[in-house]
Order: sequence, then structure tokens, then C-alpha cells
Amino acid sequence: MDNVFGAAGDDGVGGGPVQWFRSLPPVSRALLASTLMVTALVNLEFVKWHYLDFHGWEDVIGRGSSGRVEAWRLVPSFIESPSLLGVTTHFFQWNRLLTCFLYVGKFGWSAIIGLHLMTQISARYETMGPISTRRIHQAAERPGARNYSPYHSRGESSDYAFALLLGMAGILLSNAFLLPKLPHSITHNRFHRFFHRHLTHFIVYIWSKQHPHHRVNFFGVALSAAYLPWAYVLIGYALNNQMIPVDILHGMFVGHLYFYFASVVPQVLGRGAVLSTPIILVDFCNWLEERGRVGNVRGGINGPMLVDVDGVIGG
Repeated sequence: MDNVFGAAGDDGVGGGPVQWFRSLPPVSRALLASTLMVTALVNLEFVKWHYLDFHGWEDVIGRGSSGRVEAWRLVPSFIESPSLLGVTTHFFQWNRLLTCFLYVGKFGWSAIIGLHLMTQISARYETMGPISTRRIHQAAERPGARNYSPYHSRGESSDYAFALLLGMAGILLSNAFLLPKLPHSITHNRFHRFFHRHLTHFIVYIWSKQHPHHRVNFFGVALSAAYLPWAYVLIGYALNNQMIPVDILHGMFVGHLYFYFASVVPQVLGRGAVLSTPIILVDFCNWLEERGRVGNVRGGINGPMLVDVDGVIGG
């Protein structure tokens, strides 16, 4: 049984923080490093938070004096930021699409717990095997199989990276077009500029759907992973002055959409694949893991090499 607030695994134990950091899978390691960097820069006042948040699409593409989106703003343009070590720095406006997920908040227990939960659940999901969206490129239909999955049987880091990108896009789109239509009794006119918690609970939800029977220890209570997202909803409701934790439910909603299109639809349609991890992303993650390129290799047997994660995390 896993402890939700325990160690992510046995790798790196006793080797210090650096060894532990190196033991993390590549996407989780990159996510933690970028989140720590952005959070530290803001807390140390090298960069102001309002250069990193996402309040609306006009923050990214800009609007003219008439209120209309200016076409030239669609080309990446620089915005001025505070000086960094005495040197004036600049960011592309589209950096907000990423940095709004990487700021945890002011240094404190809340930020530490948020970082710990994100790192642990991210490493666990990536290690145990994410939902696979890497298509099997095969010309001929398998004999005697009318309905089969179009994806490889075991997910890997590239599938997880693709899920994060889709999750970020889904959170921003639904935040812009869906959440403003919710009644005041739910939102209390509280809208977010940073979405770290949303993304964390997106990961929690898809992990719980991928491994629903995995046993976890949640603050001393043993429960199946399928109930873990709802346990966080109850905790968030209790700690949020009995207001609905919209950020947690928002991440779960986007996670449910991803799980439906990545896992349910292919099972129903058989050969149909709505989502497909780009080959360039597969090659990049393989390069991070020092594995061979996938390129245009075809067929299931000659496809990407899979990591055997059986027994890495017990439960």
C-alpha cells in the first residue's frame, strides 16, 4: 500500500536530495525543476507575478485601443519585465500559457504541500505507466481481431508529457469559456490567475482512473485510488470555509475529458484513435531517457522500447 504523503519510491533513498531528484522520471523531474524555478524567481522578487499569470487571452495576444484583437499581436512580442540581476529581461507574452501552471504561491506550508503532492503523484503516474496514446502504425489489420486498441499497451513518458499539454490547454480553454457561465453560488466570483492546483488534480484524477484498484493511505485512511480525487474534494471543501473547491473540480473535469477520449473512446471504436502522441515528442522523451529514436518505425514489435515498471511501486 502506498502512502500518499510518503516517499515516491525506493530509488535515491539515502543518497540526498540530488540523488532523489535524479531518480525522478524525466517529465516529473522537468515539471518539478521548472515549478521550483518560477516559484523561487517570484518569491525572491526577480520577476513580478503579474508577468506570469493568465487572466484572459488578451494577456497573451493583446488588444488595441478599439478593444479588438490586433493581428500583429499574434506574432510573439516582447513584454518588459523587472531587471534580473541588474539586466533588463524580456519574456514572450505566450510564456503566460506555461508559467501560469508553474507558480505555486508564496513560500510556506501550502506551497511545500502543493509541491510535494504534485511531485509524488506525477512521479507515481509516470512510473506506474501512464495512459498510452502512442499509435501503433500498422498497415494490415490483425487477423481475427475486429476491435483492438490502436495504441501501444504500456504508456511511457512521452504519453505523460502529451497528457500534460492537453490538460493545460483544456484547463485554459474551459477557464475562459465554461467557468464564467457557472452560477455565482459555485464560483463566488473567484477566478484564478494561476492553475498549479488545477493541473495537480488533473494528474491525480487520470492516475486514479488508470490505476483505480491501487491502495493508498490518505492521512491514515486506507482507500482505493479511485476514491482519492473525491477525498481531496472533501478536504478542500472543509478547509475552504465550506465553499466548493472549484480549482480541484476543474482539474478533475478536464482529467475526465482526457480519460474519456484517451481510454474510453478507443475501446468503444476499436481502431479509432482520437488522440495521438506526436512522434517528435516521443523522440524527444526517448532522448531525455537516453533511448533510441522511434522515427518512422512501424509495427508493434519494432515500436518504442517500453520500461518494465512492474514492482517499482507496491500496493
